[in-house]
Amino acid sequence: MGNWDFDWERFSILRHKNSTEEEWKDLPSSALYWMLENSKQVFSISTLEGKIVFISQNVNKVYGYSKEEMLGKNRYEFIHEDDLHYFDTKVPPRENERIKLTYRMRHKEGHYIWTETYTSKLKENGIEYYVMVTSDITSKKDVENLLAQSEKLSVVGQLSAGIAHEIRNPLTSLKGFLNIMAASPNKIHPQYYQIMKEELEKIESITSELLYISKPQVDYRTEEKIGAILQDVCTLMQSQARLNNVTISLQESGYGNILLYCDKSQMKQVFINLIKNAIEIMEQGGTVYVKLKADTKKVMIDVIDEGPGVPIALIDKIKEPFFTTKENGTGLGLMVTNQLLEKHNGTLSVLQNEEGQGATFRVTLPII
Repeated sequence: MGNWDFDWERFSILRHKNSTEEEWKDLPSSALYWMLENSKQVFSISTLEGKIVFISQNVNKVYGYSKEEMLGKNRYEFIHEDDLHYFDTKVPPRENERIKLTYRMRHKEGHYIWTETYTSKLKENGIEYYVMVTSDITSKKDVENLLAQSEKLSVVGQLSAGIAHEIRNPLTSLKGFLNIMAASPNKIHPQYYQIMKEELEKIESITSELLYISKPQVDYRTEEKIGAILQDVCTLMQSQARLNNVTISLQESGYGNILLYCDKSQMKQVFINLIKNAIEIMEQGGTVYVKLKADTKKVMIDVIDEGPGVPIALIDKIKEPFFTTKENGTGLGLMVTNQLLEKHNGTLSVLQNEEGQGATFRVTLPII
C-alpha cells in the first residue's frame, strides 16, 4: 500500500451517507481539491501500523509540515509520548466504528498542539486502514484550562477556613509542649519529641496537599492507584467536613489498588469538587460515602450524600457552564469535573438514591 493519489475509487471515506459514489465522481476534481485544501480540518489515511499514506495539502497550516514531510512517516512519531497509551487504547478496533480522540501532536517548530480527531477503521479492496479528520483545538483547550484553574483556585479559597482550623489544632499542641519544655528544661520527656513530630507531619501533609492541587494543570499522566488518590482527597476534605458536621466514609472494598493512567492532580480535583458539593448540600450534617466497585475494564467511584437529592428536571442541566443552585456558586465545578473526566475517557452520571434521600454522583474510569 503506497502513497495514494487523489482517487475517488479508493478515497471512499469522503462519501456522504446520503450520496452515491457516482454523484461524487460527477463533481469537478478542482472543486474536490478546493474542499480538501481549504478546509480547517486535516484529512489523512494510515495503515493499521500507523504509516501515513495520504494526508491533505493543508496539513502545513496546522502542523507546519509539508505534505511530503509527513507522507510515509508513522503517525506515532508526531504524537506526544504521554498520549501514546491513550491513543493506542482508543483507536477503533471494529470497522465503521466512529471514535473521537483528543491528544497532542508535535508542530514542526517543536511545540505541541491539541488536536481533536474523528477516526474510523475502514476496508477497501481487502485492505484495512484508518481514516482521520483532525482539527486544531489548542485555543479551546487553553480556555478550558483557564476555567479549570479558576475553579480550582476558587475551591482552594473556600477550603481555606477549614484548613486554617485544621492547622491551628496541632499548632496549639506544639505551643503547649514548648511552654512545658521552657518551664522545665531539665525534665523533658522523650515522648514530647514524638508527639511534636507527629503534629508537624499533620501540618506538612495538609499544606502539601493544598499546594499540590493549587498548581496549574500540565496534563502529566502516570499510573496511579485510585485508592491512594481518594485517601489523599478525603484527608484534605476532613477539615471542611468537620466544620459542617459531616463525616466522610471511604469504602474501597478491595479495589483501592486498581491502576488508572491519569493526571493525578486532575483526578484529585474531580473528587474534591464532588465531595465538596456533597458536604455543602447537607445543611443538617450527615455522612458522605465514597464507594468503589469495578469490573475487568472499568472502575466506578460513587460519591453519595444524604442531602435532598437532585430534582429530575435539573439532572441534565447541572453539568452546564454557570448553572448553579448555590447562592455563591460559580456554576463551573461540575462542568470542569465533566471536562476532566472526558479527557481521561471517563464519565460522570447522576443517580437518585434508592431510599429517596440524597444523590449519587458516579465517576466511571477505564482501568489499565
